[in-house]
Amino acid sequence: MAWKPLWNPSVILKFIKNTFFRHGEIKKYSIGFLFAILAAILGAIADVLPKFILEEDSVIGLNPIVMISVMYLINGIIFTGISPKRNPINEVGKRNFLFLIIIGASEITATGTYYFGLKDTSASNAAILGNSDIIFTSIIATIVFREIIRRNEYFPYCLIVLGSVTIPIWLDLIVNDYQITKLVFGDILILLAGLFYGLEMNLYRYLSDRINSRRILQIVSLTGGVVSLSVVILFQIPINLNLENIPIILISGIFGIGISVLFIVIATKYIGAIRTILIFSTTTLFGILFSFIILGEEINSLHFVAFVMVFLGVVFLRTKISTE
Repeated sequence: MAWKPLWNPSVILKFIKNTFFRHGEIKKYSIGFLFAILAAILGAIADVLPKFILEEDSVIGLNPIVMISVMYLINGIIFTGISPKRNPINEVGKRNFLFLIIIGASEITATGTYYFGLKDTSASNAAILGNSDIIFTSIIATIVFREIIRRNEYFPYCLIVLGSVTIPIWLDLIVNDYQITKLVFGDILILLAGLFYGLEMNLYRYLSDRINSRRILQIVSLTGGVVSLSVVILFQIPINLNLENIPIILISGIFGIGISVLFIVIATKYIGAIRTILIFSTTTLFGILFSFIILGEEINSLHFVAFVMVFLGVVFLRTKISTE
């Protein structure tokens, strides 16, 4: 039997599955829940850590487009190395391949928009506002996939909207004397990123049963990397990439984006798009925690209130969904 390196993600996933899910002891919902939680923890890293190199007054001052082009090209290379050794176009089909291109473009737009917003707002605020993708995912799933939001789910959704959108923006307006400032504009960009994330989450749901998850990440990452690099070249954006950037970019890109999205794709396969995004919203907790530990940001009492509202909304919705 050939020895396989332990760093191979497929080996790690197989180990987790064999360790925790053998003998059919755990239901599909629990498998999806675990991968969604792991995705939330890793995703929070990508939400917080790049703040170090995105500040305008930073000595480094790396442009977000340059950063994400490096992230996605590296992920594309990694997932190319571990994907099935077959022609991706023949394997996935032309229609699905087109959907993957759309996901890649949406992913790079969402990530770029998020990081431009992160430059102008706090990481803790971004962690809460990032939950807006729950609303957008649900709206798209309702309109496109005809998923129905039941009447008894209205209250949890209202809690999530108030906690993830209204309170953070209201807090910024209070701090800035009710003027539309750069900080508030950063919040709006985070919300816009949530719209693109909601779109791709539903597309992941559509493709997760049709295509190998590693193949999905390979094509999406390469598409995102090529598109973002083309933007850098077209607009002649300075590539002021220093050695100090590399560790943060690698950690945020490989774990915070690459493996996190891989876990999201796996989770949607088991529990669907809305279930996955609801559980993934716990990234708010980890984002606020990392903002405090890594960046030393002060946690406002209203941030805590917003988190509690989002958390309660997610718990209520999870209870409704898991008892279907």
